[in-house]
Amino acid sequence: MAATHIHLPLLRAAGVEVTVFASRSRSSADAACSGWAGGTVVERWEDAVVRDDVDAVLVATPNAQHWEVAIAAARAGKHVLVDKPMARTTAEADEMIEASDKHGIVLVPFQNTRFMTPFVAAHDLVAEGRIGEVTGLRAAMGHGGPQAWAPKATWFFDKEAAGGGCLIDMGVHVIDLVRYVTGDDIVEVSALLDRSVEGEVETDAQLLVQLRRGAIGTVHASWSSRPGPDHQLTVVGTDGTLHLDSRTPLTLLPLAGERERIALPEASTSPLHEFLAAVRGERAPSVTAADGRAAVAVVEAAYESASSCRAVTIA
Repeated sequence: MAATHIHLPLLRAAGVEVTVFASRSRSSADAACSGWAGGTVVERWEDAVVRDDVDAVLVATPNAQHWEVAIAAARAGKHVLVDKPMARTTAEADEMIEASDKHGIVLVPFQNTRFMTPFVAAHDLVAEGRIGEVTGLRAAMGHGGPQAWAPKATWFFDKEAAGGGCLIDMGVHVIDLVRYVTGDDIVEVSALLDRSVEGEVETDAQLLVQLRRGAIGTVHASWSSRPGPDHQLTVVGTDGTLHLDSRTPLTLLPLAGERERIALPEASTSPLHEFLAAVRGERAPSVTAADGRAAVAVVEAAYESASSCRAVTIA
């Protein structure tokens, strides 16, 4: 669903030629190819990544296959754009990064939330010092669950295939957003997870986090936010606060003076455009494999925290 509803329209808009399609089911690959009106369908992704008419590979498989496909593509000398989460674990992410470095290919995770214009504006305001030093934050992202938009993608609820539930699905967006807007890393996490039925993946996750420079905050990911979507970001600083949510535009509340509704940039880039620019040698991507790994590291630590009932430090 992500491939046909998100990635292929972006590829078409960017003028990219898609030459080959592969999927777990032949019917899905045939449908995507037919919708594109070009290209070839192959039975196995292993055959796709080694073709001479392929320069780059977009990985939009279930999470369990991200590292396997990305490493095979890197070994074949193909650049890789991989859907979020970059991997299920930091060990998988490290193998992907090692392969990309060894074979000299571009590896970019599709962490797209940071490119939305309100968050770009929030990042710029924090970087400019408009709220002073960051001391606290609240960040949340949720919707009614993947079954609402991808009813056939049952792998989302399979822990082995997905790596977890809403936290690894939605949480990586929020974690990456916190790192991007604050310009700081999460170094400690305490987590609580909700599971509606024993053995299933979590539908809600609440994280208490500490950043390297001392700020503290909360991160909430949810598959039970109905009606959704539910988005919120509040960044508290020594000189003011930034806030936005699903109903409130980005607003600056300074210690002195009137609150200010922040004008947003007219346009922003995207992980795809950053990837293409890097492949062409124009510039380094602004979202990197290290960013993808960092989000996975926080998720991994949060699962450990929830299991052990203790705070976990992130290396």
